[in-house]
Amino acid sequence: MSYEYSSSSQNFTFPNPLREHNLFVAGAAMVSGLTGLVLLFQARAALHTGAHVEALVAAAVAFLLVSMGGYLLFQVFSQLRFFFGRGRPQGLAPQLQPDQTGTSKAAETAIKETLRQQALEYPEPSDPLSGLLYYLVPDLIYAPRPVRTFAERQFQAGMLTVALLIGLVVSAILGGGDGGGRVSGWVAIILFVISAPSLLNPRAGARAEVGINVLSVPKMTALIAFSVLGPVAIALVGNALPPSPFGIGATTLLLLLVLAGVLHGLFFAAVMRHRMAAPSTNVSMIQDTWNISVNPALVSAEFMRAMQDAWWEKIPNRRYCRVDPVVNLDQRSGQFQGSIVEETQPVPFVIDGADGDRPFASGNPAIITLINGYALVLTVLACVASYMLVGALTGGGAGIGSLAACTLFVWALAKAAFDVARFLTLRFDFRSKLIWMDMNGTYAAAEVGQGNRYTSNLHSSSQVVQIEGMTFRLWMAEVHSVAFGKDGQRHILSMLGKPDEAASLAKRLKDFITSQAVMVSVGSSGDQERAARAGMMNAQLGLGNAPMPFDRIPGRPETDRDR
Repeated sequence: MSYEYSSSSQNFTFPNPLREHNLFVAGAAMVSGLTGLVLLFQARAALHTGAHVEALVAAAVAFLLVSMGGYLLFQVFSQLRFFFGRGRPQGLAPQLQPDQTGTSKAAETAIKETLRQQALEYPEPSDPLSGLLYYLVPDLIYAPRPVRTFAERQFQAGMLTVALLIGLVVSAILGGGDGGGRVSGWVAIILFVISAPSLLNPRAGARAEVGINVLSVPKMTALIAFSVLGPVAIALVGNALPPSPFGIGATTLLLLLVLAGVLHGLFFAAVMRHRMAAPSTNVSMIQDTWNISVNPALVSAEFMRAMQDAWWEKIPNRRYCRVDPVVNLDQRSGQFQGSIVEETQPVPFVIDGADGDRPFASGNPAIITLINGYALVLTVLACVASYMLVGALTGGGAGIGSLAACTLFVWALAKAAFDVARFLTLRFDFRSKLIWMDMNGTYAAAEVGQGNRYTSNLHSSSQVVQIEGMTFRLWMAEVHSVAFGKDGQRHILSMLGKPDEAASLAKRLKDFITSQAVMVSVGSSGDQERAARAGMMNAQLGLGNAPMPFDRIPGRPETDRDR
């Protein structure tokens, strides 16, 4: 199982990052599918007994389990190989077509400013819990932005789970007074509703913006107040309360919270065991002052030719900015500015692993494997709970509501655990080069003549631009970028300067522009032939004032008289 990078000439095969993950998902698909088939036979048996409604509900549960097994199995099939064809991975900014000019906001901010400042941007925490997270794990701020956002969400959901556990314990210790049986049930229901978003989707918000405030200060205050005063307030109505609709008790809620807490704990164990040090942000920068007498657009043309000579496997570079310098010769003077930003084709590579065959992950590989195993265990528990639910439906047992809620959320936790492991593992690292050429200055229009207008037979004139003190700048860096998923957005992780290559490119451009001629010269063979005839005639006419005999005129056809 591998992922391939397709170029114009060949395919490059790299290890599949989801190799071990697929094995666990396939196991979960088999367990879910087999359980669903068993439940279908139970539903069939219930139809023979006349319990049609119960049999239909049991068949619906069985169908959901079979569907879940099929979904997991198809997910495995779609993850056996990854093909990076033309256009993949995504660019660091909107790309320009070969004949397009212009730029974009992303090219100006995400690329130019990063190269100019030689620094990567790390957004500061936007809420108190995120600030606490980065205080506990300082190196987490250097992680890719999706991992940071995911970690913030997991930390907030984990803190909510801990707060709910504390509230549940406080409620149990203080008791509910009169009607305690119903009061404890309603307290568990209310706490269950509060925890439902976190239990249903613990990884929600992983692709959202930084600063998701799941547990704000008002929510925390309200939770503490309810844990202390809620049981007493509910007990005031006592026996007037109806029985809890789902039959969820404190024990069931405690089990679900513990299961969710274990998932959050495993996530942070994987992240903290794989801390990322401060990355390199070095960029090679060359600045020079040029005095030239040609159109600066020739520099842009030679730069694009140099970039084409360096295409990797003949794959065109990604161009993010192209602003050609404009020189108006109808004006005596003016200013110009030109800029081109290109990136070589991103090439995937493996930067860490055992014996070079395991790709780099966003967490400790051993703990990620443990998360996969935990997800498989949760799947087995969910299948057992589903089996018990169908048995209660067909047999008329009690506690159907509690079993249904427990089954639903265990399935949600199992899926969330697989999503956590997949997110930490499905990471593709790329290496490419970013090159930014910028030039600006002031020009003056002029005219250069060649030859004396009175004594020369051949003279020419050229309109030229005179540029004194043009500022030429060149930035170059080898960037390490990462994308989560084949079509995921790429983020720059580190930069490494390439001084030798930058100096070589700058020298090539300067040698080219300083070798360009300013004056117009006769270059075609037809022009040269005509110039030679004019020179011969001029030489003959210079011998005297008498006209040249007709028979000595060069180029005249030979006649009988001449013979």
